[in-house]
Amino acid sequence: MLSLPEPSYMPCMDCGASVARGDDAHVCDEERRLAYDLFQLDGELGQWLVSSEGRFEQYYAERNRPD
Repeated sequence: MLSLPEPSYMPCMDCGASVARGDDAHVCDEERRLAYDLFQLDGELGQWLVSSEGRFEQYYAERNRPD
């Protein structure tokens, strides 16, 4: 059975930066962390918009939009 080596770098769970394994000195950059949070929220919004609830809310917003 083929065994793959463990990667040398892993993404930080808070900011997504590539960090060397075992690097306990990493400090997240605030701007990068905020951009990473926004990136994750964008994906969640996309998933919600294609759900039945999200599609209804889009329809309802269009229907109630003033002319």
